[in-house]
Amino acid sequence: MLALVILLAVSGCAELAPGSADEDAPQRGTSGTKVAKADPTPKPTKPPLQVADLVGEDGRLTVLILGSDFREGVIGSRTDAVIVASVNPRSGKVALVSLPRDTVNVPIAPGVVYPGRINSLFWEYERASGKPKNALKKVKRDLAYAFDTEIDYYALVEFDGLIRLVNSIGGVDVRVAQKLVDPTMHLGQSGLKLKKGRRELDGKTALAFTRSRHSDSDYDRSRRQHQVLKAAAQKVRKRGAEQLGALVDVARKKVVTDLPLRAAPALLELAERADLDKVRSVVLEPGVYARPLAGTYTITPRVPAQQQLFDRLMKPVE
Repeated sequence: MLALVILLAVSGCAELAPGSADEDAPQRGTSGTKVAKADPTPKPTKPPLQVADLVGEDGRLTVLILGSDFREGVIGSRTDAVIVASVNPRSGKVALVSLPRDTVNVPIAPGVVYPGRINSLFWEYERASGKPKNALKKVKRDLAYAFDTEIDYYALVEFDGLIRLVNSIGGVDVRVAQKLVDPTMHLGQSGLKLKKGRRELDGKTALAFTRSRHSDSDYDRSRRQHQVLKAAAQKVRKRGAEQLGALVDVARKKVVTDLPLRAAPALLELAERADLDKVRSVVLEPGVYARPLAGTYTITPRVPAQQQLFDRLMKPVE
């Protein structure tokens, strides 16, 4: 989900625990199909990466985090959570920026805009190639262009993956700003019901908390996603190495990422440096960063304002 980046990156890239799968273990893509196992012939062990190896040319670690709605009985794989997370390894400053799922006309290349809702971009690429990783690389490239910023890696997680990741760290603690009731969430017989105040959420409740939007808006939902990511990152850092084995087991099966396995030591070092109490969190909602399109529920980006925001929050490290 540094935020979910720490949760996903550290779990997905941590050194393998005894008995866990190796780097070539099969992964389940967003279509639900398994990727064939690679040749089991042992490969030479490579040395761990350092922070300097992991950061981009701008001196930062920046990851595109996508939350997919893929699940049994649902056609397609829309990414209703689109979050760019970045950490400055020197200052420890962390930034989270969400692009709302109903954003249209996002510039993805010179003279080219994506006319559909941005949550369908990954699915379109995946349908065309049949390869989730190729699709993720293209989405990462496109959004780097849209925001005029460097994005180093991607991480994709589905519903069940988020549930298992949160459960593997013993749940997360969040502050509920106001009573939240959403009977449309598949959570027991009455749906999601949370009272105002600090609450401990298990995996299923955390998923409902990050998906619910019927009692407020998609923009409030994005802010709740940031809450869960920050809470998860804080829990991972607090528990340290003790939860890595469980996280690795879940992430190997449920997270698709191009963060290299050997990045674990550097990611743990970045997690220690990160100032998780002062995360700069922004949703690109109507107003300064977007405008609503008349007669629709979609919004279109104010591109210069969005790019200026990224330039401020994710400027190169001096």
